[in-house]
Amino acid sequence: PTRRAAQPPTPPVTVQTAAVSTRDWPASYEATGTVRARTTATISSKVTGYVQQVSVQVGDRVRAGQSLITLDARDLDVSLRRAEAGRAEVQSAIPELENGTAAAKANLDLAQATFHRMEELAAKKSISNQELDEASARLKAAQANFEMTRSRRTQLNSKMAVADQEVRAAGIMRDYTHLAAPFAGVVITKTVEPGNLATPGAPLLTIEKDGLYRLEASVDESKLAAVRVGQAVEAVIESDRKLSARVAEIVPSVDSASRTYIVKL
Repeated sequence: PTRRAAQPPTPPVTVQTAAVSTRDWPASYEATGTVRARTTATISSKVTGYVQQVSVQVGDRVRAGQSLITLDARDLDVSLRRAEAGRAEVQSAIPELENGTAAAKANLDLAQATFHRMEELAAKKSISNQELDEASARLKAAQANFEMTRSRRTQLNSKMAVADQEVRAAGIMRDYTHLAAPFAGVVITKTVEPGNLATPGAPLLTIEKDGLYRLEASVDESKLAAVRVGQAVEAVIESDRKLSARVAEIVPSVDSASRTYIVKL
């Protein structure tokens, strides 16, 4: 029989043991979004007019109150001058009416004094009843004239108030031809050029406010259950800039085509 060589003994293998347990395994989910300003203003005109000047371009930084667009204001200038002329006409009648009121008051005072003297003389039988009646009639006429001048002054005051209101309204409409920036920011869109007709409500410029931004990400419907307001997340900007962010808002409507929700960070 053939004899086999004896095999050397196999050295023992050192092993480590670990206790098996159940743990939560962290999972990550990436969603693509767009950085937007938290405050955006669409600049439009409140009046109809042709654009005379556009002072900014897309990308320009603007300060609060800076003039952006100027409209042709010739028609509104005419309206303002007409309102001012109407107010001046009413105002020119005030001195004459005040003089007439003063004269009517003086005449009333004289008629009252005369009537009182006539009453005293009539009590002494020094004048006839006809003379007393004539004094009474003059007093009533003076009172009526004075009340009439006071009524005219009240009417003139009302006309003056209306004229002032018309001037203010015309001035406000005139000011609407100068469109200014509501806050400091950056012009991101421009849909107007000189010569265009601006109409109320039609967008002309869009401005994003400086300093406050948010990331609007599209999150799959299946992942929405794991997202909550206030949750801390990591945002990556321009592929290499990492920022800490938090969930500020979940838009409660789903896009019917992509089945995603907008989550604002």
